[in-house]
Amino acid sequence: MAATLRYFMLPEDERSLFRHLAPQGLTLYPEAFPPGTSGVPADEAAQEHLDREAYYLAAERLGPVIVRPLKRGRDKGLFEIAEIPSPVFHYERSVRNEEGELVGGRLWGELDVTDAPEARGMGKPLALKRIFEDVHQFFRKSWRRSDPKGWWIGPAAAARARAGQLVLREPGHKGREVAVWR
Repeated sequence: MAATLRYFMLPEDERSLFRHLAPQGLTLYPEAFPPGTSGVPADEAAQEHLDREAYYLAAERLGPVIVRPLKRGRDKGLFEIAEIPSPVFHYERSVRNEEGELVGGRLWGELDVTDAPEARGMGKPLALKRIFEDVHQFFRKSWRRSDPKGWWIGPAAAARARAGQLVLREPGHKGREVAVWR
């Protein structure tokens, strides 16, 4: 079972998240990339390099990031990261849609397969779970909860949503509107 954090964040909130992640030494990779691509360090300066909606946050210090070539589709010949064997999180950015509404993003990672002895080589490092819990604690400490439940809202996004300057929308074809709780 995968662990998921769903959130709404404006660029200021994303910058503070990357500032929080900087000591972890994570690297950002696009979902599909040409051979020889090196990742961008996930720190405060990374945001200016992000031009896509989704990336992988790789913890390369915890183990090798396994890549495989794409054999079909529009990205044929590019590489993609194998999520299950690699120490990575899938990071979907919270971006604005055509109407100017902020669409939610998510941080997803397969954490149930661990490096415990009984896992027999199929392990993910327990340190990856600690990184995920660290991000979850960061959200609990300074971010707002949503109504309906299940979303974290960054401080800047919450302030603008409460002032009526920003609409928060769940992703998907018929995503419903989300409000700041209390």
